[in-house]
Amino acid sequence: MEPLHILVTLLIAVAGFLIGRRIGIPVPAMIGSMLAVGIFSAFTGFALMPTPIKMFSQGISGAFIGMSVTRRDVRNIPLMIKPLIMLLVMLTTNTIVLGIVFHVVFGWDLMTGLLSTVAGGIADVSLIAMDMDADASTVAIMQTVRLASVLAIFPTWIKFMTRDQPEIEHDPLDMTLHGSDTFLDRLIDTDRKRTVFTLTVSVACGAAGYLSGVPAGALLFSLIGVAVLNLTTDATHMPMSIKRMAQVLAGSLVGSTVTPETISHLGTLVGPLVIMFAMYMLLNFLFSLIASRTGMLDMRSALFASSPGGASDMALIAADLGADLTKIAVLQIFRAAYAAGIMPQVALLVVHLLDA
Repeated sequence: MEPLHILVTLLIAVAGFLIGRRIGIPVPAMIGSMLAVGIFSAFTGFALMPTPIKMFSQGISGAFIGMSVTRRDVRNIPLMIKPLIMLLVMLTTNTIVLGIVFHVVFGWDLMTGLLSTVAGGIADVSLIAMDMDADASTVAIMQTVRLASVLAIFPTWIKFMTRDQPEIEHDPLDMTLHGSDTFLDRLIDTDRKRTVFTLTVSVACGAAGYLSGVPAGALLFSLIGVAVLNLTTDATHMPMSIKRMAQVLAGSLVGSTVTPETISHLGTLVGPLVIMFAMYMLLNFLFSLIASRTGMLDMRSALFASSPGGASDMALIAADLGADLTKIAVLQIFRAAYAAGIMPQVALLVVHLLDA
């Protein structure tokens, strides 16, 4: 019966993705499939996804994050190092404080509290939660509401905060893409070959990370491996269809962990959600105030750069409001890489220190 369970779960996940895309929910491949499979699992207990799928999905997620880091971004780090360090320190502090509050006040296990408040991608953090014995369904719900709230509220919040500020001319960062052909570039010279090569590397690195025993190792190893290739060659490429497939699988995995008890506890998430969003608003305001008054960034760009949403989502919205897209992109890209690659290890350290 197990193959039938898996097949039905996949069909439900794909249906959830298609419905989610049709009605316009954010990240429909992840959220749509997770909601559909979660509801199906809660009411039937029939949903099932094999554990090795987690390794594959983490490998793909890590690859896409690694591919987002370019040589241009790395060259621009010295120009953005001060606001980047300040943002990462503030986000790390925010996660630790909220994780401990949720643990002490609401009785959550500490790892669930910490991962629920990491400003990373929904699929990435949810998969990491499964790897680190956290409550993946709670983490996924918290991450989903965070993203939806940011997309719904932050553009209006930023317009309000900068209502009296004129658009300014921004100092450009280095936007050139220097690079020379390598042996791999000459050998892997078509998009099809690059896709197969990148997919192979990401899965191999993911398997190595999984076997290493490092928490979230599949995602971390894939991120590092593909990022190194992306910074040294032009041989990496993966179409969005593969990312959507990985997101559907990730949504299926998280959704299959949902039980009737999960549904009955949804009401208990309201308090943590309100606190989390309030803290992110405060962080956004404080970072932007400090960055603008010290001359690191203008207020509008700082508000977008520290918004805990997706890098591409924030860039698209910022383009309409006169913010500095290149600086926002650098900060958002490294924030996402830090959230997926470093924050799980920080969370593990916090848990070990407090449990010692």
